[in-house]
Amino acid sequence: MSSAPQNAASPGASAAVSAVREVEMKLLLDPRDLARVPDLPALKAAAEGAPAVRRLRTVYYDTPDRRLFAGGVALRVRQDGDRFVQTLKTINAASPGDSAAVVIRKEWDWAIPTASPDMAPLDSEGVAALVPEEARKALVPLFTTEFRRTTLLVRPDALTSIEVAVDEGRIIAGTACALISEVELELKSGRVGRLFDLALTLQRSVPVRIGTESKAEVGYRLVTGRLPAPALPEPLGLSPVTTVAEAYRHIVRHGLRLLLANEACALAGGDVEGLHQMRVALRRLRTAIRLFRPLTGQPDACRAGNGIRWFSRQLGPARDWDVLLWHGIEPFAATAKAPADTLAALAAAVREARRAPAEAAVEAIQSPRCAGLILALGSWLEEGAWQSGAAAEIRAQLDRPMAELSGPWLAAQHAKALKAGALKAGRGLDGADAATRDRLRRRLRKLRHTVEFFRGLYAETATVPFIAALDALLGALDAEHDAAVARDLLRGLSADQPEHRPAADATARWLAKQADKRRKALPGLWKTFREGAVFW
Repeated sequence: MSSAPQNAASPGASAAVSAVREVEMKLLLDPRDLARVPDLPALKAAAEGAPAVRRLRTVYYDTPDRRLFAGGVALRVRQDGDRFVQTLKTINAASPGDSAAVVIRKEWDWAIPTASPDMAPLDSEGVAALVPEEARKALVPLFTTEFRRTTLLVRPDALTSIEVAVDEGRIIAGTACALISEVELELKSGRVGRLFDLALTLQRSVPVRIGTESKAEVGYRLVTGRLPAPALPEPLGLSPVTTVAEAYRHIVRHGLRLLLANEACALAGGDVEGLHQMRVALRRLRTAIRLFRPLTGQPDACRAGNGIRWFSRQLGPARDWDVLLWHGIEPFAATAKAPADTLAALAAAVREARRAPAEAAVEAIQSPRCAGLILALGSWLEEGAWQSGAAAEIRAQLDRPMAELSGPWLAAQHAKALKAGALKAGRGLDGADAATRDRLRRRLRKLRHTVEFFRGLYAETATVPFIAALDALLGALDAEHDAAVARDLLRGLSADQPEHRPAADATARWLAKQADKRRKALPGLWKTFREGAVFW
């Protein structure tokens, strides 16, 4: 670790410089594949000059209570040979509209004479507020990175320049350690879509995964010992002046960002919400691509074999066991009638039964097919051939304000939902068969995603009553569906392991009673939704 930080400028320390905007994509590789990257023919053919190799050691500083990290910045001092560079860098500074899989950060660099942080540059305008005076006095070294970096500059075309950095080493925080085995693609000039194209080129030669955490974020996680947390959907920032093309780009980026943001949580296995949010992201992507398809066409990744549907199916079985455990067994265990002595054993059996589907989900998340799907969708979106290559009449539609089309699109989804719930005279949803209620649930789910896409185009006061009625009805139908899936899993489990049958039967009976209560409420919830005013 470096020595304690200095409180005054060192002689010869450089003046503050303007913030640099860093546009970067991170790819994670197996360490056995990492050394192959600089010699890949596809890179060497477009490289400018020979690769450069350096050994870098970086110490990250913060207060013991991690005030800088909480404020969204990281302070580090990097040793490169006999040079020392102090960097202040934003963490997760990208706006919700930025490209998925691409991180956009601001950073300030200063050459300093020693390995200790220099406080003088932090007084500069635009920087001082990021590292408050009281925090500077309490700075201590928190963790260190040590890695070998091989860099080469790649020019895929005359307008594009991308720095490829191959990093191999480790992050050290006390006794905790994490390996560094990654390739960073930093866009120096050109379009963001070229990052996706280059990543796809690499993926055809070596298996890659898209990295979602910076070295700083991994280091802080080592320091705290916390598992990655799930990420919830961000509000979509559409406005009345947003065009149809801009809306499509924003909505698909949002789905991809949500998908990637929950990968680390799903892989860590500490919070089942991460896996759930990945499935939510996939459903949103499917809805958006289908909704806009008449104007944008269909990405190649969603044609033969439909990658989104495949991925969702890989995650589904593990999620079904999660629902049984957390929405079935756990709430039943909290009731007075639960057989506590046998229910705990049933819960353990459910966790064991979940193990194989969970491993299959992890395998899918880490698979080249998953990375290829996300990169292909990102490339399709950012390169924009769906817009630039469209016929004149389609381009005219894409240039229209989204607010002019959102109403008719919402009305069409709403009409389909009303049709799905329309029953013969004298019959209510409580008396409909399960297949009919499930068709309605699916229609309402698509409507709910469409509402979420476009709600920012309307006054919040107008959307709230409609969304409340929709969510209440959809929540009841979702719960009934989840209960049916849970009962099927319980039947299968008790058939394979008869010793758990009494607890499984008791849980199934409790779930059936809850389903009966929800079913009786359906006619009222449906009436409120059907007769409620729309906001578009």
